[in-house]
This record gives sequence, structure tokens and C-alpha cells, in this order.
Amino acid sequence: MKMIKLFTHPVVIIIAFLLILISGEHLGGFYLLYILLGLPHGAVHSLLAIVGIGLLFFTNYKYQQQFIFNIEPVLNIMGGIMILLSLFLFFYNDKSHYNYGTFYQTIPVILLSIFSLSVAGFLFNNFSKIKFRQMAS
Repeated sequence: MKMIKLFTHPVVIIIAFLLILISGEHLGGFYLLYILLGLPHGAVHSLLAIVGIGLLFFTNYKYQQQFIFNIEPVLNIMGGIMILLSLFLFFYNDKSHYNYGTFYQTIPVILLSIFSLSVAGFLFNNFSKIKFRQMAS
């Protein structure tokens, strides 16, 4: 159980998100690089990533995973969805298929899988906190 809590901790999710390996035709790198490169241009995937990471950090340090208020799981869910949407839009808006090598190479697929499982557990945990509160009321 402790391993699941560690695996779905917001900081672990943020680190896994930023360290996703993107493989391009000529140049690749961590997703953090692509977020930083998109910020000066106002790329949607970069803005969503920054806001999503900000929400996850805010809820983690403001509420410290106590789940006393209903707003904490809602903000966590919003942050998780934003970082997922950021990654989705990054690949969806790639009309020239420059970064599609990410889906065909082993290490990027493993990193994407770790991130996906971590976020899925995190979102499930937060949805269950909301559902549990509604049932307790």
C-alpha cells in the first residue's frame, strides 16, 4: 500500500511527466525541454503543463494530502487532467509526425507507461476521495 501511495504522489507524477523521453526524427529530449521551448511562443501544451504542475504543487503543499476539504481532490483532478491534456495536445498537434518515434522505441514507451499508470492511480485515488465524501454525507 505504501508503494502505491509513493507511486501516485503528486511530486512523483510531476517528475515522471517532465522526464518523459520524446524521440524526434533528428533530435529528442525530455518533455521538460519541449515545454520550455514552447513557453516563449505561448504553445498550448506548454501552458497547460505549467498550470497543471502548478496546481499539483499548490495542492500538495497547501493541503499536504490531508483531504480535509473537497477542493483538494478537485484541484488534483484538474491538475492531472491538464498535464494529460498537455501531452495529448503535444502529439496531436504534431502534423508532420516528427515526434511519433516516441511510440516505437522501448525506453520512451516504458516512461510513458510509468507516467500513465501513475496518473491513472492518482486520478482514481482522488475520484474515490470525492465519492467517499459524498457517501459519508
